Amino acid sequence: MTPVPTPWKRLAFEIESRLEAVPLLGQVACLLCTTAGFTPIEGSQVEVCVVEAVNNAIQHAYQGDSEHSVELEVTLLPGQLIFDVWDSGTPADAARMNADHRGALEIQSDCVNDIPEGGRGLPIIQEVMDSFEYTPGTERNRFRMIKRHPLLLLPAQELNPQTGLAL
Repeated sequence: MTPVPTPWKRLAFEIESRLEAVPLLGQVACLLCTTAGFTPIEGSQVEVCVVEAVNNAIQHAYQGDSEHSVELEVTLLPGQLIFDVWDSGTPADAARMNADHRGALEIQSDCVNDIPEGGRGLPIIQEVMDSFEYTPGTERNRFRMIKRHPLLLLPAQELNPQTGLAL
């Protein structure tokens, strides 16, 4: 497989904190993944993760209040895409957010009615993404998700060895 050059290195998108606006950011994430060389299935998996992270910001940081905004910033670095979801709402408990949640994906019952409808966003993100980290801030909170791909290339630019960002 040939490395895939892309025409961008960092893009940012902002929506109002309304749940009906969230699918647009998921579709953007999927499109950026497939443009960067991920398979359509991988792109769709990342789309689900972005939607879950943005939904969490709206539902928990803003308690569903639509008078705010959520930003998705996508950064392309050699071999990986970084998805940062930013909000300025109430910070979550970082220890709880960054804990291992994958056990919540195991179904404990044969009865479909016993399976909880919620509480699977973080476990799905942990399962799909290569890494994630929630960082509360004094002004903004960041939920970072990283998806690696060995064939991702930046546009022809020199990178700062300390930050990995373009000079």
